[in-house]
Amino acid sequence: MTIASGRLDPFEARPRSHEPAPSVDALMSHYLTTLAYRSFPFYTSRPLIVIWWPFVRADDVLFHVVLLLSGLDREHLQQQHDSVHSRQLLDQCLSLLQARILTPEGVNDGTLVAIASLAAMEHDRGNMRALDMHLEGLKRVVELRGGLDAIRRTNSMAANVVFWCAMVSINEPMLLPVSYGDHERDVDWLNNPETASLLTHDGSEKDLTEYGVDVPTANILHEVQRLSRDYTSKVNYGIASEAATLLSYLCSVLERLLQMSRSPTHDSPIPGLSRSCRLAGCLHVFTPMSGYFPDPTLMLHQLVRDLKSSLTHMIRAVGTRSHLLLWLLSVGGITAHKMPERGWFVGHLVVVITDLGIEDWLGMRQHLIKLAFHDNFCDESFGLLWREVRARQELLNVAPVPPTQPLTEWCDETLRSGAGGS
Repeated sequence: MTIASGRLDPFEARPRSHEPAPSVDALMSHYLTTLAYRSFPFYTSRPLIVIWWPFVRADDVLFHVVLLLSGLDREHLQQQHDSVHSRQLLDQCLSLLQARILTPEGVNDGTLVAIASLAAMEHDRGNMRALDMHLEGLKRVVELRGGLDAIRRTNSMAANVVFWCAMVSINEPMLLPVSYGDHERDVDWLNNPETASLLTHDGSEKDLTEYGVDVPTANILHEVQRLSRDYTSKVNYGIASEAATLLSYLCSVLERLLQMSRSPTHDSPIPGLSRSCRLAGCLHVFTPMSGYFPDPTLMLHQLVRDLKSSLTHMIRAVGTRSHLLLWLLSVGGITAHKMPERGWFVGHLVVVITDLGIEDWLGMRQHLIKLAFHDNFCDESFGLLWREVRARQELLNVAPVPPTQPLTEWCDETLRSGAGGS
């Protein structure tokens, strides 16, 4: 399965194709050396590719869909679009798929992943009629197989790719065409003495329920924290089975977060707190997948706007001297890169780091790690955000609010003295 350099060999036995052999070889090579590492769920992860590629090679429909994706990506990089060659590949994929669904293999794992991948492709192309057709077909095939959870028990990699493609393609958490149903099976971390004090706020080891976060939200954030601690080492450096197990856990957590992001919360006594935590948890789990195929940017931008709205209520109620708020704003800030909302997050972070007395990136990073932080994936993005916040702080010369003085009282005194933060 490997060649001398340690990479996967794309030129092993493969399904028969009407595509000329040199073209197939070139498309496979492009996929395994370029596109695969920009696609969910592989990133730079060799362990997952080791599981994935033999699965692709063993199914002629999925194999041709992968060739199509590779061809479209190569054309995109060359600034070409909708070539005769890509249309021919698409026609071949659809013909193979139509023939497959009339056979006993019409609902097998390869068929499922092929349909999901075609849906993701049409999402990225903006072909909504074809997208709806593929999502409806995917939903029916998954139902015939007994649901996505049943598929996950026999082939977790296939189930997770199907889930991701469907989730990004539908772009609305409450309309997921397929799901595991994991949001109905919460893990109760708060009653486990070994995990009950993992989450932090305001620099102390306390459970977030003491801060006003509702129990379902506190439970899922425990899982976000656990996921962050395991993610980098197991996905990139663990054995293939560990990486696959962690991928299943990531998809499970993400499904629950997305469902919870649209569910009502009981936010007494702090408006917006629990919903802000749920939305930030979604964005944090999404962070390593931003910009990959299929591209979740549209969904991420909506989550950022929802988080901004929710945080506005929270900040009005709780003020800015909060390490939890530092994490919530930072997660929103890095995802809002190149969005107009970026300036809003940066502006509020200026106030928070001023009031908390944070003076350098190391100090800020230590606070972020206490809750959840993706090592290797987050450092560059968060570091860039820190430099932007620090530059804005120096430009504006923002004055801190005394810790024992209510914000409204401090504002009144500042206005009377004319010593504003400008």
